[in-house]
Amino acid sequence: MTTTSATPGIVPSPRRPVLHGLGAALRGILRTRHGFIGLVLLAFLALVALCAPWIAPYGPFQQTPLSLAAPGAGHLFGTDNVGRDIFSMVLYGTRASLAIGFGAAFAALVVGGSVGILAGYFGGWIEAVLMRVTELFQTLPVVLFVLLAVALFGTSFWLLIAAVTLAIWPVEARLVYGQYLKLRDREFVAAARVLDLSTPHIILREILPNAMQPVIVQVALDASVAILIEAGLGFLGLSDPNMVSWGQLLFAAQDFMSQAWWMSVFPGAAICLAVIAFNLFADGLNEMADNRRKGPQVGLED
Repeated sequence: MTTTSATPGIVPSPRRPVLHGLGAALRGILRTRHGFIGLVLLAFLALVALCAPWIAPYGPFQQTPLSLAAPGAGHLFGTDNVGRDIFSMVLYGTRASLAIGFGAAFAALVVGGSVGILAGYFGGWIEAVLMRVTELFQTLPVVLFVLLAVALFGTSFWLLIAAVTLAIWPVEARLVYGQYLKLRDREFVAAARVLDLSTPHIILREILPNAMQPVIVQVALDASVAILIEAGLGFLGLSDPNMVSWGQLLFAAQDFMSQAWWMSVFPGAAICLAVIAFNLFADGLNEMADNRRKGPQVGLED
């Protein structure tokens, strides 16, 4: 038995299986110039983070007899002032920096996305209250806000993720809000209402898949921003002392800039590589979306 809509010609938006959609998205990214490079770089960084214990010749806090040794065969990136191998610490720092980048970006998506969905779909006083709160957070200086949170509650891995999330979630909220504001009165949503589908079903199964393209791009950009914020906190000595991060390595290098350039150059290069990778990946997503909107050029006449 089939159910037909009371409104002819209007049907809910089509949905493809998740794995099929992911496969199509991956193929689309690989066809773009920037997206391919960004995805390769991100895959490389993820592989380094996962395999750091097997790749690194030394432990992250292990000291060697040589301090401030220049890069060479024994220490590819040299050693720091207490004899720790910079190459090993950069490898282990990939874990913390990527974890904070991905974790803060995902948390910002959840928090900001929830606010944007509620404000954009329901409107009225819910929209007014939630968007005023979002604007309040947007007016706060990001760095000062994060510094205040760390100063009040101390430094830990989870606190860093929470602090960075609070700094970047308003961007996600406004983006999702705009998408839902644009899509909530479209024909496929009206068809879903005519079919008497539940509100959560309409919000999550009908509108959300159609709103995700620009949101995913923003998540990739947020991850790069989160890595930069963490690096800034580490440079100020406010990162978790129990983990090795690229920002923490820059903090240790401050007093040895003139006599041990390698202490700052290699962690800084790792930060640049990660930020470039995320931005190229985001550019690839944008390029893929543009190609889909343009579609095949047919029917052209001489």
